Amino acid sequence: MATEFRQSQKLEQELRLTPQLKRSLDILQAARMELREVLDAELNSNPLLEETPFEPEAPRPETVGSSDGAERDFDDDDYTDEIRTPSPADGEKRDFFLNSIPDRQSLRERLINDAAIDAQDESVAGAFEYLVGALDERGFLPPDALEGAAQAGFGEAAANAALKLLRESEPAGIGAFDMRGSLMLQLERKAMGGSLAHSILENRYELLMKRKVEEIAKLENCDVSDVENAIAQIAKLSTSPAASFEAQAEKYISPDLVFYKTPGGKWAADTPKDAVPRLRINPEYRAMSANPKLRDDERSYIKEKIRDGKLLMEALEMRQKTLAKIGEAIIAKQPEFFKSGIGALKPMTMADVAEIVGVHPTTVGRAVADKYAETPFGLLPLKTFFGVGYDGAETDLSGRAVKDRIAKMVEDESPRSPLSDSRIAEMLEAEGVKIARRTVAKYREQLGIAPKNLRKRF
Repeated sequence: MATEFRQSQKLEQELRLTPQLKRSLDILQAARMELREVLDAELNSNPLLEETPFEPEAPRPETVGSSDGAERDFDDDDYTDEIRTPSPADGEKRDFFLNSIPDRQSLRERLINDAAIDAQDESVAGAFEYLVGALDERGFLPPDALEGAAQAGFGEAAANAALKLLRESEPAGIGAFDMRGSLMLQLERKAMGGSLAHSILENRYELLMKRKVEEIAKLENCDVSDVENAIAQIAKLSTSPAASFEAQAEKYISPDLVFYKTPGGKWAADTPKDAVPRLRINPEYRAMSANPKLRDDERSYIKEKIRDGKLLMEALEMRQKTLAKIGEAIIAKQPEFFKSGIGALKPMTMADVAEIVGVHPTTVGRAVADKYAETPFGLLPLKTFFGVGYDGAETDLSGRAVKDRIAKMVEDESPRSPLSDSRIAEMLEAEGVKIARRTVAKYREQLGIAPKNLRKRF
């Protein structure tokens, strides 16, 4: 068969990201701390770009400093109004600012850093790092963790030493193989290793889970009231010790968006003034570009860096405007939240907000990723406001409101008749939240709430 060649034309649409658009999207998506790192890299690579200090600003009603949100047009003269040669003091201020930003370490990072100091030798430090990597989200180790460390080449002695070091680390209770072991570790940290509560966990755990108070009292040769007091002590311990560290770490998060009340009593949204650095093109370099003595390659380099600096500033401006508009859209779509809190959130998609803001839903998704908002009910991830994503799929953070509701249910329950996980699931379903019992148990454990039988009081 003869081979035949033909030419044909086909019209297709294809989206290509220009370098400028990609940079804008990267800036939009970056979390606040990540953005700081990106901009530091830009400042180091572009000698024409510099940071100027913020001027003090009066606090907004019911919140703290935000930008004025004024629109700006960018042209060549936008950054020439403050001609001033940077002084050594400016550099010192910038260094002080950068050094003042607290590091938000993960639990694993903090543990490994501590072990580098406390481990007796490299083999123990290596085994420790292996065990830390095996921790689950609650701070527990799998049953075969020690065997795995030994098989990884660290040796039994090093693995045992690393386990001891891990269990002596903060937060108390990490490094156990199960909840029982974790609770015992927490009591030992409180110098209660010889207490009745510790003995019950060590010797009567099955009876404790069934809350056989009288039988425990008989076996421990004590009064029923003593057992009840011991159970009360156990119930105060954390069932997810790693969760306490993450909750503590949240206090270092800075908001990307602030919701506040206007003098007229209406809710508004804006970005904090210090959320992004204030940048400008160095006026001396700008003036240098007009010097007729410059070589062509030098003039070309300066113009290129000026253009790069302007594009970066435009990207920052777009980021802040987009976040502010999303905040205003949230106010429009979630008015009940600002009256009653997370429990009053209504189903809302990123497409809903995108329609109001006038952008594509994926842009909303990029904008809210890893961002936080200062609200009248505390610092919350922006994704908290979205029950579903731009494509209709449930988002991971939609469980935040459910967790808060579970915590409130447990807080309001009768101590004589605490709620089971199944009962909580039924109550949530009655409120329109379809959820499995095992999911309730997972959320309860992540909240550090003890099981029903440990919460019961007489």
